[in-house]
Amino acid sequence: MLLDRYPKEFALDKKHTFVIRPMRRIDEDAVLDFFTTLNEEDHLYLRNDVTNPRVIRSWFQNIDYNRVLPLLVVIDEEVVANGTLHRKPFSWMRHLGGIRIVVAPNYRRFGLARTLAGELFDNAMDEGLEKLTAEVMQNQEIALKAFSSLGFYREAVLKDYVLDANGTRHNLVQMTMNIGDSADEESSEATQ
Repeated sequence: MLLDRYPKEFALDKKHTFVIRPMRRIDEDAVLDFFTTLNEEDHLYLRNDVTNPRVIRSWFQNIDYNRVLPLLVVIDEEVVANGTLHRKPFSWMRHLGGIRIVVAPNYRRFGLARTLAGELFDNAMDEGLEKLTAEVMQNQEIALKAFSSLGFYREAVLKDYVLDANGTRHNLVQMTMNIGDSADEESSEATQ
């Protein structure tokens, strides 16, 4: 089972370590606290109103690690990042996984997003997924660059597709990364 590999401990710097582990039911308050520490601009671009306790509660009432694998990055019992791998195991998109990553402002630039993405990638590979997807508003340049640096490419741009928290329309960039067997096939085709 994928959860057997956790918790994992990593060095943040010479003084601090962080732990990556699956979200558990007892984490509800800590996860709500994490999302309320994000700045207003971060909240504009999040898919859900994560400051609403009902939204967070619904996540915890419906934990299903086979559908969504939520990983937390914890430093000294404080949640500082959240990453999720979304799967649809019984649909025609069962070979796809979507990832979402959010890091607290004070912990950006430490490589937490990259480390968390690596964990999600490893889990996706172990589950036999062939592609990972990420959806980002087009004006989120830092997020677009971050996903590009991880190997994602722009698959499509959907015009005026999403509304931010203020009700403003934005283009949605769908990014994709081929993994597993499909990535091996594409790389061998590219070298022929």
